[in-house]
Amino acid sequence: MKPLLERLKSEVLLLDGSMGALLQSRGLPAGYAPDLWNLERPSDIQNVHAEYVDAGSDIILTNTFGSSRLRLREYNSEDRIGEINRAGVELARRASRGRAYIAGDIGPSGTTIAPFGDLSFDDAIEIFREQAHILLDAGCDLIAIETMFDIQEMRAALIGVREAVGNRIPVMALMTFNTDGITDSGSDPETAASVLEGFGVDIMGLNCSVGPEAMVPVVARLGQTTNTYIAVEPNAGLPLHQDGRTIYPANAEEVASFAPKFVEGGANIIGGCCGTTPDYIRILARTVKRIPPISRPTPNLLKISSRTKMTLVGTGVPFLIVGEKINPTGKKKFSEAIAAGQTDLIVAEARKEMEAGAHALDVNVGVPLVNEAEMMDKAVTAIQNVVSLPIVIDSSYASALEAGLKIYPGRALVNSVNAEDERLEEVLPLIKRYGASVIALVSGDDIPEKASDRLKNAEKILKRALDLGLTPRDIIFDTLALTVSAVQEAARQTLETIRLIKSELGMPTILGLSNVSFGLPSRKLIHDNFLAMAIGSGLDAAICDPYDLVLHQTVSSASVFAGRDPDCRSYIKKAESWAAPDGSSAPKIRSEPNRPLTTVEEIRQAIIEGERDSIDSLVRRALAEGESPFTIFLDYMTPAIRHLGDLFGQRVKFIPHLIAGADTMKKGVDVLQPYLEVQGPVEKKGTIVFATVKGDIHDIGKNICILMLRNFGYNVIDLGRNVPLETILDAAETNKAEIVALSALMTTTMMQMKTAIDTIRERNLPYKVMIGGAVVTTKFSEEIKSDGYGKDVGEVVPLAEKLIQIFSKDRVKV
Repeated sequence: MKPLLERLKSEVLLLDGSMGALLQSRGLPAGYAPDLWNLERPSDIQNVHAEYVDAGSDIILTNTFGSSRLRLREYNSEDRIGEINRAGVELARRASRGRAYIAGDIGPSGTTIAPFGDLSFDDAIEIFREQAHILLDAGCDLIAIETMFDIQEMRAALIGVREAVGNRIPVMALMTFNTDGITDSGSDPETAASVLEGFGVDIMGLNCSVGPEAMVPVVARLGQTTNTYIAVEPNAGLPLHQDGRTIYPANAEEVASFAPKFVEGGANIIGGCCGTTPDYIRILARTVKRIPPISRPTPNLLKISSRTKMTLVGTGVPFLIVGEKINPTGKKKFSEAIAAGQTDLIVAEARKEMEAGAHALDVNVGVPLVNEAEMMDKAVTAIQNVVSLPIVIDSSYASALEAGLKIYPGRALVNSVNAEDERLEEVLPLIKRYGASVIALVSGDDIPEKASDRLKNAEKILKRALDLGLTPRDIIFDTLALTVSAVQEAARQTLETIRLIKSELGMPTILGLSNVSFGLPSRKLIHDNFLAMAIGSGLDAAICDPYDLVLHQTVSSASVFAGRDPDCRSYIKKAESWAAPDGSSAPKIRSEPNRPLTTVEEIRQAIIEGERDSIDSLVRRALAEGESPFTIFLDYMTPAIRHLGDLFGQRVKFIPHLIAGADTMKKGVDVLQPYLEVQGPVEKKGTIVFATVKGDIHDIGKNICILMLRNFGYNVIDLGRNVPLETILDAAETNKAEIVALSALMTTTMMQMKTAIDTIRERNLPYKVMIGGAVVTTKFSEEIKSDGYGKDVGEVVPLAEKLIQIFSKDRVKV
């Protein structure tokens, strides 16, 4: 067959549809691992593949979605990882008979990646690397990573897969988005695309979670932000329960009717996920394959991103202000806090810089005799919980850069590399491995005086980067602003360097602004005027003081002339906030700062923002100020965690924020516990036995719910995942539970919830049953007659409170 990527230039290709739906019709038990049938019922797996190939699928996914070592461990089959994955590829190959490409399918790990979970980033990389290596050796044509909701886990998967397969076969990476076009970890399509582009994926896109209608705008947004090939696999609507079975409401014709819109938005590959069948693929083969893919422009701008926000850098887009204040140089208290391993001041500065109008934050934690790698890890973790801005990881040590890159759930900008061979060799491979971008100083062993020599250094760096597999969109050049009071000609050469790099290389540029005015009076006047000249020469970004109002005015006014502000809209909007009360153009006098928060108010804020490192000292300070431990817990901590749940329900905060906030509260409660016990313990509100049902190994949502419930005073018995019904009922009896809480993420395991409810009713057991999970709906809950359904983590506490009250009333009646 013609190479896959060659065909995608001129054809729309078809993936297959659901494997689980067809296996269930062949007798796959609810909750049983489909992957094990590669060895136990191979003919059924091969026949399903053959049905899709006969229907018109150009690409078929191996039955290995849950075949990583970690997931197979749930079925005591981790030692058979090689057999299961090799059999998966072989069965697909036999069914294809050369008519379809074989995609080695890799699903999520089933657990949460650090810092919000127990699985370390390095261990996650190894889990994905191992499976990808087996699939490659077995002869698959591409690797498909799919159904990822967390961009950090996707990063680990891409690193592991790339280490296993290199560039020998294409890599496809698919995320899951909700109906609002955002993942459960808070990434929108543009942000996700920026991260995936950093890793050089060949195909990106989305699958599962929602039906085709909700996927249309996500595909369109991806098509507008990237020229990478796009794949889309919708569900056949949201699952329903009918006559004891899980069904999907949309028929093949309904799902297929959205395919032309997918192509119009930029899709190159279309398939189906849960509930779709060969009939759906057959319709696509008659219709969509006749439509050529649309052409999309090649992006030429640098992209940096946090978990939730992507920012463009380059010609024609808004000038980038990088806050410079998270840096201990010349700051005694800041240095002392870093030396003590504290992040309080770092977090406070990050918040202030964001509020002052910074677009990204430079993070430098270099203090003598401090383990900079460990501190960079802590700082980046703490900052990402509080601000949504992209981070610039700044260190002269490669170990610190790597520590920050590992923990950072976005596309970081690294500060920096230069033309020295040693520095190039230690930094550029990190940029490549972690999908980052980098600031490249146009210096070598020294700083050239002439712009032409600085350009030569830039060309050297660019060539080395391209040889390593990086692209021009991964680099921004720092043209070096030297002290004008010492060498006036150097400033002119800096401006000329900006112009040369823009004209000769077509690359973005950045400066560290403050250096230029060193040693002169009225320093802000000097560097703000220099900034205007630099923007006029083509400068795209500056590392600078975001608290300087005149700097913001300079950037806005210069951007009008530099073609960065169409119709002057941004300038006019900002100028309204600068106007003096008398209507003149003089800047407003800075208003007085807001009232400082009281200690208990700071506790509330720390929980909402997930500031783990500050909560211990804040609680101790509040106690020292005479606050009652019960007041702290009931009047500040509890409302804070409830408010965080409300923000999650409003899609303002996301799963990482919930985990960080709940963990912060737990640490605060640990400090309060001895004091609460002296005054009398906080009354436990009830006992809940919580489990992920038999056959389901996903427990991320369950774990967050448990954290929330425990913080509200519930005694929660966590039975883990893949739990048999009798184990759940035994635990409920032993612990005298009022509530049994059940979670499921897979359509194949949903019916375990009905079995549990039916059994509890048949045995006349007193427990109230509440259910939840990504595939669970209100209608399903009503159909199986559960006592309550929690749509998300924000609803779990109010639901538990309601069910405890009902339980108590029922017991009184008895």
